[in-house]
Amino acid sequence: MDSKNSPGTYQYVIVGAGPAGLQMGYFLKRAGRKYVILEASDVPGSFFRTNPVHRTLISINKRFNPFPEHEYNMRHDWNSLLSDDRDLLFTKYSKELFPSADDLVRYAKDFATKLKINIKYNTRVKEITKYKGDEANVNFTITTTEGAVYKSQVLLIATGAVSERIPEEIKGKEHMETYGTHDVNPEKYEGKNVLIIGNGNSAFETANNLAGHASLVHMFGDRKLKYAWETHFVGDLRAVNNNILDMYQLKSLAVYAALLLQSIEKTPDGKYLVVLKDAVVHWKEKQGYFYLRPPPYDHVICCTGFNYVDLSMFAEDCKPDTMADGKFPKLSNTWESSIPNMYFIGTSMQCNDRKAASGFIHGFRYNIRTLSNLLEEKYDDVPYPRVPVDVTLDAITNRMIARLSVGDSIYQMNDFLVHVVGIPDFEPGKADTVKADFYEDLPKPYVLESGRFFKKYKHVLIFKLVYGFEDFHPPAHSNDYVHAPDFQSGDCQAFLHPRVHHYKDGEFQKQLILHESFVLRFDLPTVMDQNPEIQFNLLKNFLNNFLNLEPGVHYNVEFFGSREIFEQKVTPFSEEDQKRIPDLSKFHACAPYGTELLPP
Repeated sequence: MDSKNSPGTYQYVIVGAGPAGLQMGYFLKRAGRKYVILEASDVPGSFFRTNPVHRTLISINKRFNPFPEHEYNMRHDWNSLLSDDRDLLFTKYSKELFPSADDLVRYAKDFATKLKINIKYNTRVKEITKYKGDEANVNFTITTTEGAVYKSQVLLIATGAVSERIPEEIKGKEHMETYGTHDVNPEKYEGKNVLIIGNGNSAFETANNLAGHASLVHMFGDRKLKYAWETHFVGDLRAVNNNILDMYQLKSLAVYAALLLQSIEKTPDGKYLVVLKDAVVHWKEKQGYFYLRPPPYDHVICCTGFNYVDLSMFAEDCKPDTMADGKFPKLSNTWESSIPNMYFIGTSMQCNDRKAASGFIHGFRYNIRTLSNLLEEKYDDVPYPRVPVDVTLDAITNRMIARLSVGDSIYQMNDFLVHVVGIPDFEPGKADTVKADFYEDLPKPYVLESGRFFKKYKHVLIFKLVYGFEDFHPPAHSNDYVHAPDFQSGDCQAFLHPRVHHYKDGEFQKQLILHESFVLRFDLPTVMDQNPEIQFNLLKNFLNNFLNLEPGVHYNVEFFGSREIFEQKVTPFSEEDQKRIPDLSKFHACAPYGTELLPP
C-alpha cells in the first residue's frame, strides 16, 4: 500500500478529484501540506466522462490573443487549471472553441499525473463524522465503503454536481426521462412530439440535439429565461445552446413558455398526457391559475439541473446547512460551511456568486487559490500574500493599472474577487516612511464585512472590474448599448471597466470610474489619437486628492489631450441628421456619479 495516501491522519482531506480537487491538491502540494484526495472513480475528472451528455463543453477555449502576457491569455482560457507548468494548458489539448468533454478528461489525467497530485482512486466515502478521539488538530473522521478510516483537521468537499435535480412535486414523475438517462441518439426522436422540462443549458442542449429530428419540441420552465449575455453569469442560458429559440420565434414548431408541469399520465398506447399550470395575471376578464392539457407527447425529458451537495454521506452531527431548497451548501464569505473547518470548493462556490464565473473552472480556480491562501493564514500562520509598494502616485497608479490591464482573476471574477490597497497613516511630507500593501483576489463581501483592512490601514482602496449596465436609467441590457462609451466625461461606461472605491477610517468616501477599453487593456490607448495617459492621470488625481502626495499638481484628464481637440472630434448633427435620429429622450441616460453614491 502506498503510504502517501494510505488511511491515517492528514491535515487536509479532499473528497473528489475533479477539476476543483486537483486545483486545491496542487496548491496544498506546493505549500508542503499533508493532504490526500479521495476519488470514487479510477480517473480524475470522471464527471466529464458522461457530462455534458452531448459531449460538447460550453466553456470557451480561445487559443489566440493579441497580447503576450500569460495572465492576459488566461482571461480567455476557460478550461486550464492554475500551475507553474506552461505545458499544462488546455489550449494545447483542443483546437475547438467549444471543445469535447473527452479532452477535459484527458487533460485532468495529465494534470494529476505530471504534477504528482496525491490521489487515492477507487475510494468512495461512506460517512463523514466529527472526530471524537484524543489526537490534537483532528476534526473529522472519513470512512470509506471499504472500511478504511481517514482523519483530518480540514475537510474540503469537491464533489461537484452530485445528482440530477428532479422536481418532487410532479405527480407521475416516474414517467419522465432525465438529462442523464435519456437516449442522446437524435434518430430515436424522428417524427416524435417531445416535451422538455427546464430553462437552463442542459434543457436547451437537449432540445438542440433533437430539434432536427423531432416533429415538435415544447419546452416549459418555471420562470422567464435568463440569458448569460444579459446577466453575465456564465451558468445562465448561453447563446451556443439557444437555437431552439430561433425556431420558436421564427415559427418552426418549437415553443418555450413559463408553465409548471403538474402531472404526467401514461396512456395505453405509450404516450404521455400532462397537465400544466400557468399564472394568468395578464388576462382581461379573470386572473388566477389556469390549468391546460396539451396534446399527448411521445417523450417527457426532465432537464432541471443538478444538486451540488450530497447530505447522505454526512453523519447527523456533521451535516452542513444548505440553501436553495437543498441545491447548494450554505457557505461563509470564505467558503466555509456551517460545520467549522469544512469547506466546499469547485462549482458549488457559485452559491456565493451569481454574477461572475464561480460555477466554471475559469472562475473557481481563482476562488480556490484565494481559499488556499486563507487556509495557510488560518491554520499555519502564513500571512496572506501582499506586495509592498512605495507611497507615491507613480508606484501605486502603475501597479493598479497593470493589474486591471492584464490580471486574469480580477477579470474572470468581475465584481466578486477584488484587489485591495492598504495605506497606513503618515505625516505630511513623510510618505517615504511607510509602504502601501497590495492584496489580490479577495472576495468583496469578505473585505467589506471582515473589517480586517479597515482596522489596519488609514486609507483602503478596493479596485475591481465591473459592468455598468445597471447604472443606466432605466437599466439597460447588454445589447441595448451599441455605441461608443462617453470618452470625454467617463460616466457612461456600460461594458467591463475599472472602479476604485476609497475608504478612510473604515468609511466609504468616493468612487472613481475609469474608461472602457475595447480590448480590456487600460494601459494602452483605446483609440489611436487619445491622450495615452488618461487612465493613469485620472487615478493619480483621485489618489492625490486625499493623499496630497504632490500638492497643487493636477494631471491632464482630457480624453483627447485638450478641450479644443475634443470639440473638433465631435461634429454636430445637421438639421437633416436630426430629422432621422430618434427622440434623444428615448436613449438611456447615465446616472451622475459622486461621493453621495454608496458602493454597490
